[in-house]
Amino acid sequence: MLSKFISLISITIVTVALSATGCSSLPFQAKERSSIITPGMRAAAVREMAPLAEKSDLAEQQRLCEQLATQIRTEPDPLVRQEIQNTVSEFSTPLALRILTAGLNDEDREVRLTCCYRLAERGEESVDALRKAAASDTDIDVRLAAIDGLGKTQSAANVAALAPALSDRDPAVQYAAVQSLKTASGEDFGNDVRAWQQYVAGEVPAPQAKASVAQQVKQWSPF
Repeated sequence: MLSKFISLISITIVTVALSATGCSSLPFQAKERSSIITPGMRAAAVREMAPLAEKSDLAEQQRLCEQLATQIRTEPDPLVRQEIQNTVSEFSTPLALRILTAGLNDEDREVRLTCCYRLAERGEESVDALRKAAASDTDIDVRLAAIDGLGKTQSAANVAALAPALSDRDPAVQYAAVQSLKTASGEDFGNDVRAWQQYVAGEVPAPQAKASVAQQVKQWSPF
């Protein structure tokens, strides 16, 4: 009789305890939904805005660009900032160009590379921004991307922007400048840096004897 009484008391205590805790310790309790917005979710939301560029008038494009500009100022994740720049590049507003240009100062090299690629698609309006990146970025890959971007458009402005790279101490920068000058100018003086320097200075490059394959390899070899 005493054991039954003790069992009854134990059951009563457990029941009261579960009621007080709301059964929070039960393994089958429904999980709470998380309200955390992850970087992947933010990037996906930004990506969905890109197709709107083609469907929107300039006023709506401006509104969307303002929204993206506000977001990128406080976005801590570089992958999301990179996605914002990719999306911004779809818009044709002056603000879109300013956002891409500002992205060249991003602390993350991948974001800066993305801005170089996207600015190159905008033609002459991005020449000044790419020229500055080619001359002053601290990452060699970003500099080379900017130089490559300047070669995507054939114009006198692009040729002038590429001229300083011909005098760079890094052979890789000189080589990239020569390749971009071929497309930006529509001329071809081979890989002769001196001939290209004469060309951008407004001089007529002196005729060059055709170099052998061995000489061409030696010309660009760092050894």
